[in-house]
Amino acid sequence: MNKKTLLKVAAAGAAIALLAGCSSPAGGDGDKPADGGDAGLTTIVDGTLTVGLSPDFPPMEYLDGDKLVGADVDIMTEVAKRLELDVAFEHQKFDQLINSVRTDRVDVVVSGMSDTVERQKTLDFVDYYSSTGRFYTTPALAGDFTKAEDACGASVAVSTKTDYYPALQKFSADVCEAKGHDPIEIVGTDSGAAARLQLEQGRAQLAVQGAENLAYFNQQTPDTYIIVLDVLNEQPFGAAVRKGNTALAEAIRDVLQEMHDDGSMADILATYGLEAGLREPEINGVTE
Repeated sequence: MNKKTLLKVAAAGAAIALLAGCSSPAGGDGDKPADGGDAGLTTIVDGTLTVGLSPDFPPMEYLDGDKLVGADVDIMTEVAKRLELDVAFEHQKFDQLINSVRTDRVDVVVSGMSDTVERQKTLDFVDYYSSTGRFYTTPALAGDFTKAEDACGASVAVSTKTDYYPALQKFSADVCEAKGHDPIEIVGTDSGAAARLQLEQGRAQLAVQGAENLAYFNQQTPDTYIIVLDVLNEQPFGAAVRKGNTALAEAIRDVLQEMHDDGSMADILATYGLEAGLREPEINGVTE
């Protein structure tokens, strides 16, 4: 989205209003965070948790008309409510999110962002959801892919901007080439949507995407895609805060633990067909 929009939602789920983005907090000192709703916890806007996201990743966050919806939206709204804060969602391109939280333009980012050791150099992650990369194909081709080696020599579409791309390269090297099979013909694209198009138009036999996306598509148009083979990779999604913002990271982790323990996290995930991704929250859970 070229024009940055700030969508503010009251934590109790009241009216939604568009806000101006990236201004200094009222009565604040420019980039200096203002006090939040918890003792020792600070936020960039007094009384509000500002969340950056890219609303193009259903069912985690996406626009239904002009309404922001998705599992991450519900989760972070509930987190803010339990911290006695309002929540404001700021729409950004995915590749802007890391810099946005590092420079205190938002408090936290969620957008199907995988926790990685490399990203932990500048961010702290509160891991809250287990995402898996899955091979999928059309119903007509599903019977051709029943074991891992069946992918060798096949054309597989995947977004080069995702963690699935290096995972697919590793799969080809370990499962195919190392065992004398033909390598996978990787059809690199610039998005998951483009990868799906390659599959639909017959230019790829398989594609790779997150199980959460496939759950959404199968809810919208059942039997369009068939998941085949085993999990390609597994990586937790995390709510990312600026490195060293320990008070906020721990506060979010504690609330997510409450939500895990009382069943509300499972309920939110189940609404979107994502219950398989339920996991215990932890800070910087990825170590390699």
